[in-house]
This record gives sequence, structure tokens and C-alpha cells, in this order.
Amino acid sequence: MSTKVSIKRRAQEGGQPGFHLYEDVLDEMGATEGTEPPVYLSLDGVAVELRTLESGGASVTVAPRIGSRARAASGTRRY
Repeated sequence: MSTKVSIKRRAQEGGQPGFHLYEDVLDEMGATEGTEPPVYLSLDGVAVELRTLESGGASVTVAPRIGSRARAASGTRRY
């Protein structure tokens, strides 16, 4: 049994990347009053680099897919 509650998702298909944005109900149950539980993002079919920052945050770099720049130049977008 999963404890994930989907906010938004798209399956990886046809060479296009997929993603899953979700909450975990166990986080919500354990959250202290006045705080929001975290959300999670799972990416499929993309190259991602995560770098933690000294300030306590993180920097995420997502590599573009081949052909995405050509589509951007032509004004078309695929989701």
C-alpha cells in the first residue's frame, strides 16, 4: 500500500520525460501544527544534477532533451 498522494503526474512515453509530484500522507500526519508537509518530485527520463548549498538549500539543474531547443526556436512546445 502506497502512502503517496498524487498532486500531478505524467507517464514517460514516446521519448518524452515523465514526472510525479506528490505528497506523502505519513509526512502530513507527523507535521507540527502551523507547518506544511513537504512535496516530492520524481522525474523520469531526464538528466538531473542536484547540488546542496551552504545556506541549506539546493540547486537543481535539469538537462534539456535533444530537440527541445529546436522546438523552442520554432515556438512549439510539447508536454
